[in-house]
Amino acid sequence: MRSRWLLVLALGLVLVPAATVEAHAPAVLDPTEPYVVEDPAVSRALYGTFVTGDEVFDIRLRPATRIALPFEMLVPRRDGLGAHRPAYAVVAPGLPPPSPEQAARLPRPLPAGAGVFLDANDAPDRAVVFESFLRRVYWTSGPVALLVPAGDVELWIWSPDATTGDFVLAFGVEEGGIDYGDVLGNWGEYAY
Repeated sequence: MRSRWLLVLALGLVLVPAATVEAHAPAVLDPTEPYVVEDPAVSRALYGTFVTGDEVFDIRLRPATRIALPFEMLVPRRDGLGAHRPAYAVVAPGLPPPSPEQAARLPRPLPAGAGVFLDANDAPDRAVVFESFLRRVYWTSGPVALLVPAGDVELWIWSPDATTGDFVLAFGVEEGGIDYGDVLGNWGEYAY
């Protein structure tokens, strides 16, 4: 009797149409075109892969007001990616101007009037985190909270040492709904 009840429960969970969970809204980045974020407050996990090591991924958002956002660079913790340390920069008017050393590390010149927050992801040791939704283990650059100005904001992701491999940029605050169908239907893109 107990096994029958468990089977019914399991089938019910599998057959629930368009089930939604609260987690990061996932997306797969393409280095050939900017990814536009509609609502910067929604928590996001942006997945990408450096194939050649010279790509620059460009994410664009336009907050209506200043907003405090956490940012974190994640790399799957697996063989071959120990030296893979993608960097990211938040670029916008109103952020501090870069030091000469920071400017030299950027993958491209800043637009006129823009400042920058740079996370070079170069700390000697990286913490390891377990992401509970997709059940994966990552190295992390560590979360950083940043007050992002209103207006045009760009996020650049690049590989300073031209390493190749996968990464995830996580940012945002409000948990959004995820359709299990999207994640399960594209499992190979989200699950490393």
